[in-house]
Amino acid sequence: MHEHHLSQYVVPPGHPADALDPPPPQETDQDEPTQGAGPMRSLLKRLSRRHGTAVAYVALFAALGGSAYAAVTVTGKDIKNGTITGKDVKNRSLGAGKLSRKALSSLKSAGGAAGPQGPQGPRGERGPAGAAGAIGPKGETGPEGPAGPPGPSGISGWEYQTRGFDIAPGRVAGQIAFCTGSKKPLGGGAAAAGTYGYLIESAPEVDRRGWVATVFNDGAQTTSYYVWVICAHVS
Repeated sequence: MHEHHLSQYVVPPGHPADALDPPPPQETDQDEPTQGAGPMRSLLKRLSRRHGTAVAYVALFAALGGSAYAAVTVTGKDIKNGTITGKDVKNRSLGAGKLSRKALSSLKSAGGAAGPQGPQGPRGERGPAGAAGAIGPKGETGPEGPAGPPGPSGISGWEYQTRGFDIAPGRVAGQIAFCTGSKKPLGGGAAAAGTYGYLIESAPEVDRRGWVATVFNDGAQTTSYYVWVICAHVS
């Protein structure tokens, strides 16, 4: 620490140093250099002529030895509203949490135009089948639908007809069992009353009006036979 020689000083009224009654300073127009004095002495001389509280600076420099500076804390109360501008704020020193909603909304840019539609992506895998839903309530009965087309032809008036005949030994004979009215044969056959005979023919009649049967009697006596037919109306 450098030692400074002070030739002039000012003591404010009421200060304890006022009782020392130092000799009054002699002012000169030019700073007189003194051996061992430097810029500090010249500065204190100017302060003693221009400021009534130069002793405060003297005490401050004496305490710090001329090599340190006092730290000053500035709060919001010491700054007048509207005096701090954007140039006074360090870039990127304020986060979004320090800005108002209005300021944040002004930073949002308007949405651009929609871009072109991209290509269709590949088809995904089929997902699992969902669970069956609950059965819904029964709906109301709908209106009666239109009548359907006529069905296929059927049969009616079913009947069974027979006719008998006798055949001498060694002879061949036949007989027809006819249907009644306009009915048509659906089936038929022949049978013998005895144990002799060969059935030669059993078929519908040529005009489809009944059933015909032809038998050969190979026995030694006359034998009775009959032919039968099933008939019905066919539409």
